Amino acid sequence: MQVHFSIIWGIDRSHVAVHDWVHKADLQPISTVTADQLAVDEKMIRLDGQDYWLYGAVDPQTNEILHVGLFPTTTKQTARWFLDELHRRYHLDDAVFLVDDADYLGPVLAEDGYRFQVISHGNRNAIERIF
Repeated sequence: MQVHFSIIWGIDRSHVAVHDWVHKADLQPISTVTADQLAVDEKMIRLDGQDYWLYGAVDPQTNEILHVGLFPTTTKQTARWFLDELHRRYHLDDAVFLVDDADYLGPVLAEDGYRFQVISHGNRNAIERIF
């Protein structure tokens, strides 16, 4: 049996493949829980021959996916859209964002006054396991 993402994404994947992805990433349902730290990352993915950038935010204590966004390009503006929507949804005034040295996340967080740390290991690995 195929899960038909082709209507939206132009790809077909089996139930088994999706099941394996979910269990490998230890995905949790989206909730309204806020965290004091969030692991945030962007990853380029290719769907049907096109490049897209997938942004994600994860609570590193629970591996809970808090928010994702998919954009056809990566710029400061797309990073800002993702972070603004994440902030509106969870009111993350006191959260520390854990990011790597990606081109746009750190600079946008700094420009917009968010607290963040650039790290490549530790609690930030929660997002790397999912991506």
